[in-house]
Amino acid sequence: MSIHIRLQALRNARNTLLRQPIATLLTIIALAVVFALPVGLFTALSNMQRLLASWHDQAQISLYLHSDASPQAIAQLRAQLRQSPGVVAVRYVDKQQALTDFQRYAGMTAAIQTLGENPLPASLIVELDPLAQSPAQLEQQLQQWSHSAIVSSAQSDLKWVARLQAIVALGTRAVYILAILLALGAVLVMGNTIRLHIEQRREEIEISSLVGATRSFIRRPFLYQGLIQGILAGFLAWLIVAVAFAVLQGPVNHLASLYGTQFPLHALSPLEGFLLVLISAALGWLGSLLAVGRHLDNTVS
Repeated sequence: MSIHIRLQALRNARNTLLRQPIATLLTIIALAVVFALPVGLFTALSNMQRLLASWHDQAQISLYLHSDASPQAIAQLRAQLRQSPGVVAVRYVDKQQALTDFQRYAGMTAAIQTLGENPLPASLIVELDPLAQSPAQLEQQLQQWSHSAIVSSAQSDLKWVARLQAIVALGTRAVYILAILLALGAVLVMGNTIRLHIEQRREEIEISSLVGATRSFIRRPFLYQGLIQGILAGFLAWLIVAVAFAVLQGPVNHLASLYGTQFPLHALSPLEGFLLVLISAALGWLGSLLAVGRHLDNTVS
């Protein structure tokens, strides 16, 4: 097919959109909002997962060691734990450090002193990524580690990890459902827009058909209209998400500072923005294709 014909169809689509700038702009804005909603939620969910993954100091398993455990056996177990999946860090807490921490947080210095000796065991504190493994896998790891020859007992609180993962899974599924519904809405919006253009140019289409124009020739400008509007809507949606996260960064910084930390929000990367534009262009093309295929059957004899 001649490139001249395609360029002519592209110019035709561009001129049609420019002849109705207000309607075209409103369609692009509507599509951009439709695209920005799920993309913004996906990005927010990604930032939340990144934040939760940094809570490894809250997802801990304490392995209490036998008093006769040798330094070599402790070092070997510590190295083994570091290589386990989902493990972020392993800290060794000796008996004296355990006593110091207990006195600091429990306020039981006098009670400990009456015992005459340090009753607390040394331990290995295993910090975990709460989203790296399922609760069942974490429980299996705990059982495996607790059966080590130098481990006397193990303590953990994995229930909150299970709740956390359930909340994240629920949020992810809800965003996917919303994205599918809004993608369908974008296709319908584009289809309705193209249908109106077809109705406005019904006489022109009928004359073109009578003089021998093929369905592909008639259809191509409408497909390019959907493509152009989809591309512009994708770029606008990218801009909306970037501006929204830039506006939210201030309050997030203030909230993080109250906890003595920092948490920069990550908006769309260039690759993710490019994928957004590609998807929006594809949906614009698809909406136009469905509308043209249906309405040309009623317009072209």
